[in-house]
Amino acid sequence: MSGTPQQSQRSPSRRRSLPTHSPQTGAEPIRHSPSRHPHTTHRSGIIRSRIRNTGEMVFIPFSNGADFLPDSSCAQFRCTRILHRAMANHDPNTYTIIFAGGGAAALSLAAQLVQSPLSHLRMLILDPDPKDRNDRTWCFWSTEPVFCESIVSHRWNHLAFVSDGTNLHLDTHPYDYRVIHSIDFYRHTHSILEASGRVHVVQASVESITDAGNEDDMATVIADGVTYRADWVFDSRWVAVAYRGTDPRCHYLQQHFLGWTIRTPDDRFTPDRATLFDLRVPQDGVFRFVYTLPFSTREAMVEYTLFSADLLAPPQYRKALETYLSDQLGITEYEILDEESCVIPMTDESFPRAAGKKIMRIGTRGGRVKASTGYAFLRIQQDSAAIVRSMIERGTPFHNRRPPRRYHTFDAMLLQILFRRGERGKEVFTALFTRNPVSRIFRFLDEVGTVRENLLLMATVPWFLFIRAWFAIRFSKRV
Repeated sequence: MSGTPQQSQRSPSRRRSLPTHSPQTGAEPIRHSPSRHPHTTHRSGIIRSRIRNTGEMVFIPFSNGADFLPDSSCAQFRCTRILHRAMANHDPNTYTIIFAGGGAAALSLAAQLVQSPLSHLRMLILDPDPKDRNDRTWCFWSTEPVFCESIVSHRWNHLAFVSDGTNLHLDTHPYDYRVIHSIDFYRHTHSILEASGRVHVVQASVESITDAGNEDDMATVIADGVTYRADWVFDSRWVAVAYRGTDPRCHYLQQHFLGWTIRTPDDRFTPDRATLFDLRVPQDGVFRFVYTLPFSTREAMVEYTLFSADLLAPPQYRKALETYLSDQLGITEYEILDEESCVIPMTDESFPRAAGKKIMRIGTRGGRVKASTGYAFLRIQQDSAAIVRSMIERGTPFHNRRPPRRYHTFDAMLLQILFRRGERGKEVFTALFTRNPVSRIFRFLDEVGTVRENLLLMATVPWFLFIRAWFAIRFSKRV
């Protein structure tokens, strides 16, 4: 009942940016010269535009071969007319794009959209959380600048891998390992969205999403009793609890952890080297390790992490961290500055991207978490760039970017080992890091390695474990 007076008063009062007027229809296209617009070049009637901060190239062909500004009248783009209908719609609750959820995936995609030739689209973000606190720490590796590069707080060119009798200092060249704090990300992306004047943020809980009846209809979203309509809905809602599906052929593990950012009274950390794995903790039948990001000689984030099907009781995480700090690092005196915990799904279940003709799942809900590692931030940025490019080139967000199928098999085999013989994960990861250069491991985990690179890497791990896992997956059809 979006037309009631109470709802029409309620919704605008909670918006964090004011709506802007749609461009006048029928406006003449603006012509320009390349010298006045350095981010575009022209070739055979095609504008090649670089989406700022992503390094991605998008191609915008025009039917008449003319040159236009990328952000000129939307009629110039070879997109469906549906994409632009909401621009001329005077209903304040009608948008081109609605984001159900306002976390990393939604904010990344929205920010990349407003920095692309689609910056004129009218968008709405619905999320009950104001995103005004540091609730996540995102890490990733890369060889080049990425979206939000300016808010990377720390980066390391060397990593440590520690196990019983093993202490490796690894040079990550040509990669570096980076960290972004969520509060910096929220502030940065919200500033981009507010500056655009095209994105509204409403603090509300999404109650339902109804798909369009056909290609020409709009999807409907109800949030806190208010009805909104849009040409496209991106759904990233996810509750950080243990995810357990029902497919007997799939593995359902969790990456769960407790991390403390601590400060010590004296120098205890090596700030130029992060510890990716310290396996000197009791495995007790499941794969466990400690992960340390040193921010200075006296301050670091220390995280106790497990890959397993079941979670621990909260006191068990705290006890494990205290024991590790005292027994392995000799640290008994420290101040806890911050605490972070989370549960991330590790599953080979396929998460369908389409929830309808006009509804696309993104982020964790859209299967962007790497099944065997739990990493997602860089995959979300790459997915966002692919969605933007697909909307420009094809008029739909449903792109065809897929990794080679063999990586799904690799993930499933490792999950099978961790599920059935979790303590053997220590053996697998030790072999992986002692017998391979970091660049080969990162390319494998990024799902961009060649077949030859993949075979060289797989030859270094305990082959009998993986063969047994492959047979279990291939022939038993059950975990």
